[in-house]
Amino acid sequence: MKKIFSILTLAAILLLSASCEKRERQEPVSIKIQLQFEEAAFTVEGITVTLSDAGETTSYEQTTDNSGAATFMVPAGNYKATAVYKIAPQDGERIAYNGRANEIVVKPTSGGSAPFLINLLKVVSQQVIIKEVYNAGCLSADGQGSYASDQYFVIYNNSAEDADASNLVFGITDPYESYSANAYYDEGGNLLYEHESWIPAGGALWWFKEEHIILPPYSQIVIAVSSATNHTAVNPNSVDLSKAEYYWMCNVGLGQMYDRARKYAVDDNIPQSHYLTGKAFAMTPSGWPFSTASPAFFLGRMPRAEAEALCLDSDNYDKTLGAMFTCIKFPKANIVDALEIWTKGNEERSHGRFSADVNSNYVSLATALGYSVYRNVDKEATEALPENAGKLVYNYADGTDDVEGTTDPSGIDAEASIANGAHIIFSETNDSFIDYHQRKVATLKK
Repeated sequence: MKKIFSILTLAAILLLSASCEKRERQEPVSIKIQLQFEEAAFTVEGITVTLSDAGETTSYEQTTDNSGAATFMVPAGNYKATAVYKIAPQDGERIAYNGRANEIVVKPTSGGSAPFLINLLKVVSQQVIIKEVYNAGCLSADGQGSYASDQYFVIYNNSAEDADASNLVFGITDPYESYSANAYYDEGGNLLYEHESWIPAGGALWWFKEEHIILPPYSQIVIAVSSATNHTAVNPNSVDLSKAEYYWMCNVGLGQMYDRARKYAVDDNIPQSHYLTGKAFAMTPSGWPFSTASPAFFLGRMPRAEAEALCLDSDNYDKTLGAMFTCIKFPKANIVDALEIWTKGNEERSHGRFSADVNSNYVSLATALGYSVYRNVDKEATEALPENAGKLVYNYADGTDDVEGTTDPSGIDAEASIANGAHIIFSETNDSFIDYHQRKVATLKK
């Protein structure tokens, strides 16, 4: 009997202990998140800090006090935190401070401990930005497969002044897919060039042939990646890239591997002055490897002669990924804009390819459904333009929040507003998750 009593007593103690432990885990813990810039407290009151659980299914918002800290009461667990602070435009220049902390581990004992830190980066607005990328293709004509010969991207003048686009260059990072094995990470999960002055550009760099390209305020250029033809003639689910005002990334002269790549084609409508050119520095048998799954795409600014010399200088080559995947060290100082795309469903095994000072996050994209990645509207800046009175169209419905989970939080329908005569200012935070969403219909699909 005594033995039975002892067993029952032990069981009761264990149950009580488990109950206490469970209650301890569930009871909210008070934590602080401190914003800092250049290793000093960012003492601005009223900045919204968002804390999300690791799966981003639950989020909490608090604002900073006059010390630049926000206080949360949350259950123990793993979290991510973000903060964005925008300054009113000065002399036409918009500035944002953007930061993210991806590993915040809240323990039951975290209350009263040192605050968690979000390091802010200063983002200065650029005139020319990446407005849209359509890379993942659409369903084939018979609906049984995919069609991805119709890739394009759109650059946009996000300002009220003329923009000189003459010295723009276009590139991607390597690895070409976010979920590929990435030798640029060390065993500790650190990006090797996080604090270097360069990123690895892969495959080739491209630039315009025209000597002078002026992009008027709030206007855009459409650039076909490999085949500048009317794809709807082959596949009604696709887009027409044959219009005379469009540009084409011509493969001629880039090297034998590119010259014989069959996927390159151009319509007679497009003048030769609208053909881009460039230099290849890696073996890519099908042409520029602009991923149909998850490209990390960047827009740079550099004189053409300097860009060509950069591509030809073997002292500037990086072979971390192997000789077949030679990269060049493209200077971060010359990067104008960057967009990191990850394949929907492959996020857990993906890695960022930009350092945080270039781009701090990613946007997910489902492939082969005709979706594009589209820039979010800066609601406050756009509504502040006096010429937009009565021209903005709201209740945006082209995001994929109903099927794949993202949309433009501004609620402004950018394309409908532009058609209505409005000027749109798009978000610029150097955080792809904040700046972009998945659009259910590419804008060139009519």
